This record gives sequence, structure tokens and C-alpha cells, in this order.
Amino acid sequence: MATNNNEFRIPLEGVESEHCALIVDNGLKKLKGVGSHRVELNNKQAVIQSNNQDSVSDAVKIIRDLGYGVTTVKKSFPVL
Repeated sequence: MATNNNEFRIPLEGVESEHCALIVDNGLKKLKGVGSHRVELNNKQAVIQSNNQDSVSDAVKIIRDLGYGVTTVKKSFPVL
């Protein structure tokens, strides 16, 4: 099996303690198709390694379902 995983970093909101980080970490264990994952409390982010980019949206859904936020950026681009 190839180990050509991509690393995705998901910015977290509301994860302020080790307990919160553990809840998110346990939630991410349910993700299928993920090679590995970790929650970095100091950086307020979750890091997952996966070949499938859909795993990122699944991770965001799990994190939000647990009651924590994920920072999102919306930007408008002018069309000329």
C-alpha cells in the first residue's frame, strides 16, 4: 500500500484545553481513509494525513458536530 499521503491542517476554534483537544482527537479517530491525525493545542489546529481530499470536509463536519468551530475564509474576487 502506498503511503503518498497529503497533510491537511484544519484551524480550530474553541479548543482551549487538553480536554477539548482529546474530544476532537477521539472524534477524528472515526474518520475513514485517514493515515494519521493529531490535534495541536498550541497551534489550535488539527492535522490529518490522507490521500482523499474529501476527508477534510468529513473532518470539518465531525469537529463542528462535536461543538467546536473551524475557521473558514470567504473571499470575493472581482470579475472583469
